[in-house]
Amino acid sequence: MKNNKTHRIFLLALAFVSIAAFANAQGIVGSWKKKDEVLTKGNGKTSNTFKMMIKNMPCFANIVYTFSAGGKMSEQAKDCAVPLQKQITGQTENSRWKMAGDKLIIDVSDATSPVKHAEYKIEFVGRDEMIWTFNYGENPGVPNFTKAKQMQTTYVRL
Repeated sequence: MKNNKTHRIFLLALAFVSIAAFANAQGIVGSWKKKDEVLTKGNGKTSNTFKMMIKNMPCFANIVYTFSAGGKMSEQAKDCAVPLQKQITGQTENSRWKMAGDKLIIDVSDATSPVKHAEYKIEFVGRDEMIWTFNYGENPGVPNFTKAKQMQTTYVRL
């Protein structure tokens, strides 16, 4: 009897872990807009880089990021000038994403992109918000001109 109970508990735990992993992967599928982006510098000071970006390029407030179930991703920047639209959409054209637990892994194949591989810790807040935390120390191949410690980006589902 004890073996049977242990077996059931093990199967329930395995099912829960599998469902949680599937839910995370499915959670990102869809279209999103960036809501906020905060850069934390090495000295602990923060700056809202998204507000600075949209102040200089207002069209960035309306970029739509789409993640397809097959691992493809795209960006639409229809409010930006045509040359900028092409640059933005071209960067993700052949990029791929995948989930590994609470990590989002993005591989970029665009030859002009300075970032080829990046890993983010991802957290979902309900169904309509996700927060990406990018730690520069865990991504040594990513340029870090500002000597930042991390960047946290919040997206809302469309």
